[in-house]
Amino acid sequence: MGKVKDGWQYFAEHANDIPKAREMMNGWNRIVQFSLDGEDPFYLEFSGEVIILHDGTHGEPDLTLKGTNEVFYKLMTGKLDRMKAILLRQISFHGSVKDAVRFADIGDEVSRSVKFPP
Repeated sequence: MGKVKDGWQYFAEHANDIPKAREMMNGWNRIVQFSLDGEDPFYLEFSGEVIILHDGTHGEPDLTLKGTNEVFYKLMTGKLDRMKAILLRQISFHGSVKDAVRFADIGDEVSRSVKFPP
């Protein structure tokens, strides 16, 4: 695994145990694809109140995130602000803004409850 994928696996495992995160995921059945330079593709499946990480590329993701693994690692560790990364075009996404915001909100909730890196 790559370090970003490892981090999202860690987040997914813990998000499934955080009541507020589970509440935010309830009814949000989406696929979030990561297409990162320097890392093999993977995606997160949000189904019901659970996140599952999968290897590979999904055929029809709802949201695709693109950038380098280094930039995404800095986002995960809080060393880079998400809005700054978007404005500087260090990351991009394809899909609805509403889904991108919901995904970010779930990530923020997990970050408040879980120390990263582990």
